[in-house]
Amino acid sequence: MMRISVFLFMLMSFSKPTAIGASSPGDEILAAVKSGIDHGGNLSEVYDLVDDLPIKESKALYIRVNRVWPKLTGNYISNFKRHARNAGNDTRENKTHIRDLRKELESMKSLADRPMKDVLKKRGITILSELRKLLIPNTELVLSTANETLKKERRSLIAYAGLRDALIKAAIIPSDSTSLSPVTKAEEDFIRQLSGLDRKGLRIMEKNRKTAEKSKVPEPERKGVEDVNIMRLLAGYNALEIDPNLCAAARDHSKDMETHNFFAHNSPVKGKKTPWDRAKNFGTTASGENIYMGSTDPFAANRGWFFSPGHHRNMFKPGHKRIGLGQHNRHWTQLFGN
Repeated sequence: MMRISVFLFMLMSFSKPTAIGASSPGDEILAAVKSGIDHGGNLSEVYDLVDDLPIKESKALYIRVNRVWPKLTGNYISNFKRHARNAGNDTRENKTHIRDLRKELESMKSLADRPMKDVLKKRGITILSELRKLLIPNTELVLSTANETLKKERRSLIAYAGLRDALIKAAIIPSDSTSLSPVTKAEEDFIRQLSGLDRKGLRIMEKNRKTAEKSKVPEPERKGVEDVNIMRLLAGYNALEIDPNLCAAARDHSKDMETHNFFAHNSPVKGKKTPWDRAKNFGTTASGENIYMGSTDPFAANRGWFFSPGHHRNMFKPGHKRIGLGQHNRHWTQLFGN
């Protein structure tokens, strides 16, 4: 409670008039912002008042706000972290529930195709959503469980960040980002540390981003691979390392399917008959393949495979170690490697 009191005290202290009996335009703007925080209302009209201030007064008010801004943000972030850490305890206490959800999802793979397809649609995606909430907390979810004091601190920061940005613009002060950007980044960075996903898997995903950038893997393909890895980690499987050569082989097959008007794992193109042939052509090996047609969105392709029994079993096979995803317009090919 002490740090929260300090935060609110700082807000009140720099919202007071600069001198007894004096009231400057800057004082009036600060008072209007505080009133907006306390009683609600559209603060954009208050920010517009900054444009009417002489540059000298804009700079003076900016200095006044900026003097306490680092302490305001620092205190809020400390309080946010404390709450997020405590809220994260709920995730750790739900290990049994997480294990049961994963077991239920795994059991679907042993069903025959028709009942498996039905249960994937009715329950499968719901299980993934539940696991996502338990294992990947986000700022919005964490703040929804915060007490009113912390929520008011954040509303206050947003309000004064808007004022600070308006003052920066009016006083022609160079700035590369908005005032709130470092705050939201600090929130997101800390929340990411609370993720319940496998740490080794998260390291593989980070390595994949660097590999994709270095090998110039197209962004839709990289995002599609990351999406698969998140689903695998949620379900309790290992993350897969991106193989740029598998991506190239997959991309080539997607292009062939459109160019030669076929949709199959076996290609009519000479030297490219099987997935294993195609992987070999690009200097790698493959252990499984999924194909999809109908959207340019990698997430649509992954969802299509998720609900299709054979493709689902392939995507969630424990033995896979590598992955490649290749797009050509509305065609997608997903290759796996041991």
